[in-house]
Amino acid sequence: MADPMTPIEVVETYFKAVRAQDLDLLRSIFADDMVLISINAGHLSGGENIVEFYGKFLEKHGGADPHPGPLMQFGNVVAFEVDAHHGDEVHAVADFFTVEEGQVTRLAIYQGPIRAKA
Repeated sequence: MADPMTPIEVVETYFKAVRAQDLDLLRSIFADDMVLISINAGHLSGGENIVEFYGKFLEKHGGADPHPGPLMQFGNVVAFEVDAHHGDEVHAVADFFTVEEGQVTRLAIYQGPIRAKA
């Protein structure tokens, strides 16, 4: 059996899944008891519920193209700022992923300014 992905590898897989709108890949890295906290989702629990939210969000915004800054790892937490390109908008956010045994158990997304794409 392969070792679980590192926290950085999990976050890189997250970017790949979001860009490709691959909800199955996203689900594979979200723990069954995952918690998502964000201005758009509120407080959601459960990997299935969170993937459903992502599906609706990505459809509403015509997909996503995250442009993350440097990833900083602190134990099992990966934090970074990202310009999340959604349709005609760029959302400036800060993401904090908690990863345990190769899966995201908690994701807190802090919303900054939203601007129109140049």
